[in-house]
Amino acid sequence: MSLNTHHVTVTDGEKDITDAVQYAIDAAHTAGGGQVVLPRGQWVSKALKLKSFVDLHLPNGCELSCSTDYADYEAGKVSVIAEDSDRAFITARDQQGLSISGNGTIHGHSEKWCGREGLFEGTFWPKMLRPRIVVFENCKDISLTGISIVEAPMWTIHLIACHQVKAEGLSILNDMRMPNTDGINFDSCTDATIFNCVIRAADDAVCVKTCRKEDESLNGPAERIIVSNSILSSKSCALKIGTETYQDVRDVLFTTCTITESNRAFGIFSRDGGDIERIRFSNCTVQCEQTPDGFWGSGEAITINALPRVAGDVPGYVRDVSADGITGRAQGAINIVGHETQKIENVSLSNVRLSLEPGKFSDAYYLDLRPSPHDVNLLDNPEQGRRNAWVKNEAGEILGLEPYPNGLPGLWLDHANNVRCNDVVIHRPAPLPKGWAVEETELGHVTNVCFSKPASSQSAV
Repeated sequence: MSLNTHHVTVTDGEKDITDAVQYAIDAAHTAGGGQVVLPRGQWVSKALKLKSFVDLHLPNGCELSCSTDYADYEAGKVSVIAEDSDRAFITARDQQGLSISGNGTIHGHSEKWCGREGLFEGTFWPKMLRPRIVVFENCKDISLTGISIVEAPMWTIHLIACHQVKAEGLSILNDMRMPNTDGINFDSCTDATIFNCVIRAADDAVCVKTCRKEDESLNGPAERIIVSNSILSSKSCALKIGTETYQDVRDVLFTTCTITESNRAFGIFSRDGGDIERIRFSNCTVQCEQTPDGFWGSGEAITINALPRVAGDVPGYVRDVSADGITGRAQGAINIVGHETQKIENVSLSNVRLSLEPGKFSDAYYLDLRPSPHDVNLLDNPEQGRRNAWVKNEAGEILGLEPYPNGLPGLWLDHANNVRCNDVVIHRPAPLPKGWAVEETELGHVTNVCFSKPASSQSAV
């Protein structure tokens, strides 16, 4: 990238700097690349388009606020709709060598995007139309370093079919009551890394997925992705694959991360026909706590499932998954649950040390299988549910929560084949709380399940 520097100039009294920033981006791009430096201070902007070989630099002391009017994002339309959102604050398509850097802040003002007052099942009720913060499509050689993003109203960073991505030293701090505020979503991306980031989100902190475009065309697989040395908090799932899995996901490593104040720590969710394979979770500490029913999950350290999103569909397979060196505490069971049409295969749990503790909600006694066919085509209604979140039956019970056969276990396996558990220790309180299974491990429809400890005998089922 050229070292050519373009300073954004602002007229006295001006707060909306959309035109000035876009002018500088365009000028740097036309000149063959360069760095666009925003001034220190508090500014507001509408949608911006980043271009090849341009670094958008927010220095320390610069706070760039996103407009709170959805109409201001008309220039930021994107091809993948998420939670009805088709727009974003900073976009790029078919570009290369682009970056966002600095120690400044992007502020999303999520409080301005609530549709109803109060909390519903532990979450705010968001407006139907909310912008994402950053969406790059079909771009390569991307660098996101140093900046802070706070209170995103929707997905924070969504990278679609992007290649050679580096996210380092980012701070993403979202309101833990605002739904759908994922931290970083790698959607059909390849050769992507996250390193030394702090991400706090009500929805997934980091998610690898393969979505469909509005015209139902696909972007390709997600593969060769590494997330390491980061601190993550999530009311949903801290490190997740799925649920959107219209194409394959493979060769993903989550390692040396600290997961705090999270609902689920690690999750794999096959729903849409794409296959998931060669996934590794390693050397992480976890702190998993139950959340209200508005969030999927029940305080589990590890959840892996393969289930149809739509009745009659067949989920893609999940195989060759390992979790090793996982320590910490949780309030829900480790769940590995396939489907009668698609078993989960070749799973290894090794050197796992968890303390299972009672939570403050009763939902830990239920296996949370959301999203499920119940969630399809739901109209938002507080009495019935919120789309893509929860649905209630006539008795007011959340659909998609199924009781464990014999109470809450430490480990639940069903519709799985070739599962190996080596040196897995789950500490449970004594005496066992009411509603807990007597057996630590509960088995459903499984074949070739092995339990072993170092230098000790091995048993098989």
